[in-house]
Amino acid sequence: MFREIFELLTPPDYSLFFSRGDSNDPRMGDLVLKDRENFSNVDVAIIGVPQDEGVKRNMGRTGASKAPDQVRKYFYRLTPFNFKFKNQITKLRIFDLGNLRVDGSLEQIHERLAFVVGELVKAGILPIVIGGGHDIAFPDYCGFAGNFGKGKRAVINIDTHLDVRELQPRNSGTPFRQILESEFKPDKMFEIGIQNYANSIYHFEYASKNGVKIFTLDEIREKGIDLVLDILKNELLGHVVHLSFDMDSVRNADAPGVSATYPDGLKAEEVLKIALFCGLNLNVKVVDIAEVNPEFDVDGKTSRLASLFILNFLTGKANSGG
Repeated sequence: MFREIFELLTPPDYSLFFSRGDSNDPRMGDLVLKDRENFSNVDVAIIGVPQDEGVKRNMGRTGASKAPDQVRKYFYRLTPFNFKFKNQITKLRIFDLGNLRVDGSLEQIHERLAFVVGELVKAGILPIVIGGGHDIAFPDYCGFAGNFGKGKRAVINIDTHLDVRELQPRNSGTPFRQILESEFKPDKMFEIGIQNYANSIYHFEYASKNGVKIFTLDEIREKGIDLVLDILKNELLGHVVHLSFDMDSVRNADAPGVSATYPDGLKAEEVLKIALFCGLNLNVKVVDIAEVNPEFDVDGKTSRLASLFILNFLTGKANSGG
């Protein structure tokens, strides 16, 4: 059934799957499946997209192509245990599909990614896609949305930027305009963490006219992240959700290794709270994480945060009853 998917992917690097060899101290490297003969009854699939052509086209600093394996490096060292929750991540059957083939043009890469995400979502498997540039959000959305017809589809983008630039050529700054102008236009879109002096007034007006609900960083500072989460919970009841996280939404002190860095931004604890909340309370069908740039990281801070974002989301999912 999934032979076509496997042909578009290269297997993960087995050396990244950390293990202490201690049954009393299991790590994610012990728990996540990677052998293709074990690809059955999977709940969650991890996919890397090691390219930053979209960042390059958008005049950002390159290096995000190295992110998928760096995030894996730290993710597979973490334990699955969370003190607060009854159900641990071990409840989920998680499989690492490896990295998408990134030969050819950005448009061809996107076509492959949309197909893989679409097939996984169709099979009831939740893809967690690790970029690479934020351009991955568009093919991720297409693959997700194509499975739900005219249903209640929603997008949450955690980002410093609105990413609604003009469409030609597509790049890491265009995905949410592409989504809004696609044949599967979402019922709702939320942009969280948008900053002053990082966005054009024309992009703000375009997003507003297209019904995008924008929560600026200033608003979050004034009202608190909990209010934003309450609004999401109320407005997204009955919706299927695409959750997209651009690491440049996080302040430089917590995430220095990104494609476009800012001294201010969301705090690490805020984005981890969002991840846990979304896993626990929303019907998320695809997650992507973008713009981690190991070339500019400090002691792996940014890749570590990305790995914790994934782990917090999965803890929420394991306890959601979904």
